[in-house]
Amino acid sequence: MNAVTQLPAQTMEATLARYDIGELERYWPAANGIENSNYFVQTGHQGITRNFVLTIMEQAANAGAAYVPMMRALDSSGLPVAAPLSNIHGEQVERIAGKPAMLQHRLPGRHIYNPTMRQIGALGRFIARMHKTMQYAGIELPDYPRDVTWLQERAGMVQGFLPYTDQSLITDSVARVVSLLKRTDVQALPTGMIHGDLFRDNLLFNEQGLTGVLDFHHAANGFLLYDLAVAANDWCNDAGGGLDPERTLHLLRAYHEERPLSVQELWFFSSFALYAALAFWLSRLAVALHRDNAALVRFKNPDEFRNIVQHHTRHPFYPDPREFY
Repeated sequence: MNAVTQLPAQTMEATLARYDIGELERYWPAANGIENSNYFVQTGHQGITRNFVLTIMEQAANAGAAYVPMMRALDSSGLPVAAPLSNIHGEQVERIAGKPAMLQHRLPGRHIYNPTMRQIGALGRFIARMHKTMQYAGIELPDYPRDVTWLQERAGMVQGFLPYTDQSLITDSVARVVSLLKRTDVQALPTGMIHGDLFRDNLLFNEQGLTGVLDFHHAANGFLLYDLAVAANDWCNDAGGGLDPERTLHLLRAYHEERPLSVQELWFFSSFALYAALAFWLSRLAVALHRDNAALVRFKNPDEFRNIVQHHTRHPFYPDPREFY
């Protein structure tokens, strides 16, 4: 998590002058950004108003140099994503305050905080189509960084700062997930491009359905099952941190219709739900415990994922393969 990059009007105007998108009418910071600085931008030309998003990347994207080709591949496949626009020099990446920045069309729709079954189904189908699209795109992405080494390092960062029960839960959960990821049969599970951050605040809907998927800065090469686990932990959990069986099965079935899940993936779904929850708990804890209190740093409450990790260790959810085959 990083401080918001303040963007004076002069800098914004100079940046937009390098794009053929009309004159700046107004701009304002997006309220939901956590890891990057996002600004909504409105321009006008011959009476036509257009809307964009300017993203200043406070952290490098996991995909690195493959980020723009990845976004172009997803956009050209017809998925509801916004690829970076090219400026008048044919460049997709700007530099603002020494940081990379990209301009994209602002996608329509709004965030959903109480998803319906229909919206959960749309999410499942999108994830499958995204995975299938990138399977044939021929774009090599770096490996997802939240691996065994990352988990162990983050667990070490928070050691000594937590109550005994939380520390014990982390120690036991890290041991379980590390053992999982070292298994030969797990290493053989399908891999490819994953979004890695499919939370409700990264999707947009309107009355017709899914209209936009945002924030691909965590995208990398990883286990396809991980994307479903991340999504289920946020879209299908109940008030106590457990997975609602009906919602979770609906998500998995919608995905399965587009890209059939193997029996092995269904077997390991419960373990990956723990893996995903643990990764986000450790990530949030590391920021909350070691942030600079003097800096303008935004972060989310780690306790949400402590509850989810705790529930996964006590009441794992196992989808029955017979419901899919």
